[in-house]
Amino acid sequence: MKQKHFLILLLAVLSVNFLGLINDIFDVDSALYACIAKHIVNTNDFINLIVWEEDWLDKPHFPFWICAISMKIFGINSFAYKLPSFIFFCVGLWYTYRLAEKLYNKTVAQYSVLITGTALHIMLSNNDVRAEAILMGLIMGGIYHLYQFSNKNTILHLFAAALFSAFAVMTKGVFILIILYSAVWGDLILKKKWKNIIHVRWLLVLFFTLIFTLPELFALYYQFDAHPEKIVFGTTNVSGIKFFLWDSQFGRFFNSGPIKGEGDIFFFLHTLLWAFAPWALIAYAGIFEVIYQRIKNGKIAKEYVTICGFGIIFIIFSVSKFQLPHYTNIVFPLLAIHTSQTVIRYTVKKKWIDILSKVSIQLYCGLFLLICIGIITFYFDEINYWGVILSTLLCISILFFQLGITSNLHQKVVIMGVVCSLVMGTFIHQVFYKDVLTYQGSVAAAKYINKEYKGREVHQVGNSWLFQFYLEAKHHINIDLQQLKNIPIDKRPLVYANKYFLEELREKQLPFRIVKQYGSFHITTMNAEFVNAKTRKESLDTFLIIDLNTSQLSDTNGNKKENL
Repeated sequence: MKQKHFLILLLAVLSVNFLGLINDIFDVDSALYACIAKHIVNTNDFINLIVWEEDWLDKPHFPFWICAISMKIFGINSFAYKLPSFIFFCVGLWYTYRLAEKLYNKTVAQYSVLITGTALHIMLSNNDVRAEAILMGLIMGGIYHLYQFSNKNTILHLFAAALFSAFAVMTKGVFILIILYSAVWGDLILKKKWKNIIHVRWLLVLFFTLIFTLPELFALYYQFDAHPEKIVFGTTNVSGIKFFLWDSQFGRFFNSGPIKGEGDIFFFLHTLLWAFAPWALIAYAGIFEVIYQRIKNGKIAKEYVTICGFGIIFIIFSVSKFQLPHYTNIVFPLLAIHTSQTVIRYTVKKKWIDILSKVSIQLYCGLFLLICIGIITFYFDEINYWGVILSTLLCISILFFQLGITSNLHQKVVIMGVVCSLVMGTFIHQVFYKDVLTYQGSVAAAKYINKEYKGREVHQVGNSWLFQFYLEAKHHINIDLQQLKNIPIDKRPLVYANKYFLEELREKQLPFRIVKQYGSFHITTMNAEFVNAKTRKESLDTFLIIDLNTSQLSDTNGNKKENL
C-alpha cells in the first residue's frame, strides 16, 4: 500500500476513534474510575484510592494517576478523563507498527495498524473507556522492547522494556507479565533459541521492573498494610500488597480471592467473532493454518510472538472465572499482526483462505449494514437522517469494493474491511450512542443542577457514580430524614433520587417539590425492550431532582405544599 493511502486511512481511523472522546462517560465502570480520578484531583491525594469516602481496593493506581493529571490540565470533564486512553491507544498503534515491521515488513505493519484500529470492540472501547486502551499501549511497548532486548542487549531496550512492563503491572497487576513474556519467550522456545532464554539479562529486566513498580507498592502499603485496622472486604488485616501481587489477578483466576466470578470456557471463542469484527474469521483461519503446518509438516513459522502472546493469555482467560469482552482488547494488536500476514501470505497460496478472506469481509460488511438499518428502523421513532446517510454510504462502499478498486487481492480485502468498519464506527459514535447516552439521567440531572442551582447543597440517594462525577458541587451520599426534620426548611438541600424515595418523604411528612424528572436506563446492559422505540418508555427508571426547600411554596394557611 502506498504511504499516502495508508496515512489517509490512518487519519480516518484516528478520527473515528477520537469521536468517542466527545461523548459522555458510560456507567458503571468508566464512571467509577472517573470518580476515583476526580477525588485525586480534588484532594491532591495520589496515594489513597477512595470510593464513597471509603478505601477502595481493586485496581492498581497508574490509570487513575494519569487520568487525574489530565484532569488537572484540562479540567474535570469526560474529555480529560478519556484523553489518556486515546493517547495510549495511539501508542499501541505505533508499537504495533514497529513490531509488525520488525517481524515481517512495512505492508504487514500498515495493515496491522489499520486492522487494530477498526476492530469493532476497539472502537466501542474508545467510547466506553476503562483501562484496556491504556494497557494495550503499554503491552505493545513492552513486547516490542522485550523482543528487541532478546536480540540486542542494549540499555535503551532494557530500561524501556522494564518501564513499560512496570506501568502495565501498575495498570492491571502482575498477571500482565504473562502476556509480555509468553510472547517473547514463546517465540524463542518454539525456535529453540535456548541461549537467548537462559541468560542473566532477564533478571536485570525483572529487577528494574520491580524498581519502577515501587510507587505502586508504596501506595498500597501506605493505604492498607500500614493500617491493619481498616475494614476492607468486610474484614481487617487486609494487605494491599498481597492483593496486588496475588488476589487481584491469580486469586481471580483460581477463584480464591475476595472477589469471585463465574465463567464459560467458550466465552471468548464466540465473543471474538463480534469483538474482532470484521477480521475474526481470517484471524481464526490464520491461527489454524500455523498450528496445522507446525504439527503436520513440522514447519517453523517466521515468528511465534503473535501466536504465543495472544494464544496463551486467550487460553488463560477462557478457563478463568472472570470473563468480560473488553479483556481481549489488550492483545488485539498481536492478533491484528497475525491476521495481516495471513491475508498477505495465504490469500495467494491457500485457495480456501483466499475464499474465506473475501467472503468473511463481505459477510461482516453486510451484517454491519443490516445492523445500521435495524437500528434506524426499530430504535428511532422518527427518521434519523444521519443514520440514513451513513447506511447509504456503507451500502455504496460495499458495492464499490465489489466492483473492484485494485487487482491486489489482500489490499482489496483490507481496504474494504477498514472502510466499512469506519462507517460503522461513525454510525455507532455519532448516531446510535449519541442518542443512547441521553438516557443516562444522572448526567442530565448533574448538568442541570450545575447550571440552575449553583452553590446549593446536594444529597444523593442510591449509587450513581455518573452523578457524582458530573456534579460540580460538593454533595453527600444518602440522607438521614430524621435529622433533616431538625433543619429549617429554607436550609434544606436538593436531593437526587429514584422515584420510590418519594414514599419515604411522605411517610416522614416532609414537604418537597419535584424540580425535574428523568427517564434513565443502564445503557451498558441494553435489552430488546429498550432498543425498541415502542417499548422503551416502559423500560426506563424514573429519577428525580427533589427540592426540600419549600419555603416559597405555602398555601393560604401557611402549610407547606407538595408539588407533584
